[in-house]
Amino acid sequence: MRAAVLGFYMLLAPTVALGQAGGNASEAVAATSGVQVQSTVTPAVIKDGLAPVTPSNTRRDPMTGAIDVLLLPEPGREDLPVIDPNNTRPEAGLLRRIDAAGNAAGLSQVLYDNRDRGHSDLQEMAFPQVSRTRYDEAFTSRMQHNGVAGQFMFSLPTIGNSSTALTRTPIARSLGRLALGDQASALRSYRLYTSNQMYVYPEHRDYDADTGDRLFASAPYFMLSQGSSYRDQPFVEALLLTTAALQPATFDRLVDLKLLAPTLQMILRRTLAGVRNDTDYVSPRAHPPVFHSNQLRHGAAVGFSNSITPDTIPPMVQISMVSDFKARPAVDYLPGNIGEVLFTTPSAVARAWRSFDHTRRITVSAAKTEDPNNRPLRFHWAVLQGDPEKIQITPQDETGTVADIDIKWHDRFALSSTNPMTSPRVDIAVFADNGAHISAPAMISILFPTFQERDYRPNPEGELELHSLGYAPTRPEDPYADPLIWPVEDWRDQIRRNQEGEIVSITRTWTKTGRVQELQRVPLGWLTTDEQGRPVTQQFLAAQGSKGALSLEARVIGSVSDQ
Repeated sequence: MRAAVLGFYMLLAPTVALGQAGGNASEAVAATSGVQVQSTVTPAVIKDGLAPVTPSNTRRDPMTGAIDVLLLPEPGREDLPVIDPNNTRPEAGLLRRIDAAGNAAGLSQVLYDNRDRGHSDLQEMAFPQVSRTRYDEAFTSRMQHNGVAGQFMFSLPTIGNSSTALTRTPIARSLGRLALGDQASALRSYRLYTSNQMYVYPEHRDYDADTGDRLFASAPYFMLSQGSSYRDQPFVEALLLTTAALQPATFDRLVDLKLLAPTLQMILRRTLAGVRNDTDYVSPRAHPPVFHSNQLRHGAAVGFSNSITPDTIPPMVQISMVSDFKARPAVDYLPGNIGEVLFTTPSAVARAWRSFDHTRRITVSAAKTEDPNNRPLRFHWAVLQGDPEKIQITPQDETGTVADIDIKWHDRFALSSTNPMTSPRVDIAVFADNGAHISAPAMISILFPTFQERDYRPNPEGELELHSLGYAPTRPEDPYADPLIWPVEDWRDQIRRNQEGEIVSITRTWTKTGRVQELQRVPLGWLTTDEQGRPVTQQFLAAQGSKGALSLEARVIGSVSDQ
């Protein structure tokens, strides 16, 4: 259900350059089929710094549906300046000195991929060695060069960006949400991450003081920049600087191992302003969901990047769910056709807390993580955001390879004592430590429906049980409910339980009209009466409206005689 909803909008909803009004939706359809690409192709050689993306050097991967773009570096680009000769910033001078000593990988084998039609473009001479993608009309006519990345997989390391967003209400959202919008989208982002490709997207209205945190998950697969148009460019430049500063042998090994993107994430986070040591690095200080450009320390990133040797490359953390949420649709929460899994990928998982429970446990393993040099690993677990008093992480052994995570219900919370922005999402990270470097994080995100204003009360044993909840924000100031995740309706339910704690009935009140309805739990659903007073059995389903938003729908499945 959820995958179908989000997948549809990933393909058909237009993404518009930030700062531009509207846009022709028919021109902005990001189709993923219709172009005839070859099954056997010859790589194209980059010429004059332009990397062609044409039907003749592309092929569709039958397993993933992505379009592979086969390219060969342009001979002689390594002889160009590694950075703009007119750039007088300290980090530029440091990179030039490293390059002059023959100890910088440079950018002659690196692509820059702009995915907003030049709206927020890398300056032409900023990094003369880098090559730029040039899409053929076969793809541009279908707007496949615009918006979130993942349709194309380049054979060369790639740094890219897109200052676009989905602006259609009520499902407007940043590319950060689109890139993780369902299982297929999250897997595309993961494949980019593990194919030496790193993109930057602005958070555009998804992480601002007046809107709060609207992101439903965090992942290391891309970077989100604070703000809208052009705010991604400082991070594109930082990623290119950091890549260019790698030792040649380290760069080659990272590319071979497909660990370039995770290592770049680690370097930029480890060198952020205020991150002074490893203790800071495995704390929220180094891993905000969205980054401010004033957090970047370019010179520190260049120096740190150049210090990494082939035998100290950090691993990429891979996690798996040993024990997951076990809530049953239509039993432990109301709708019967929607689950709690938002996505599951090897370095990021996300769950939606639909269950009525107050406290839950998951068990997560990082045992699949392998060090590139077979160094022994130990793991660090950290709460990046959430109430530490409501989250308990218990490693099962001294290495921290597996951990039990107990989580209590969260109402919307302030991100910190110094940041009053509120969030409905808990983020937990796990890092792999090989003794030389600590890796980029893998992420576990739990999204709470804080707009429901849940009321938990102690039962006779002192355990908190859900007493009542609402299913829609009723005031403009109420917390945001992502319309592609949370089905809403104008109800507030009061729950009654038997002595065993099982839900036996609900008293439902319509918040706008005051209408009251009684519902009794029966084996097939809920026994109630229709508007004519006749007994009927209902089930509740998440249904997609014409504009994409989800609502709760009551469906009659039988009369009382069927029971």
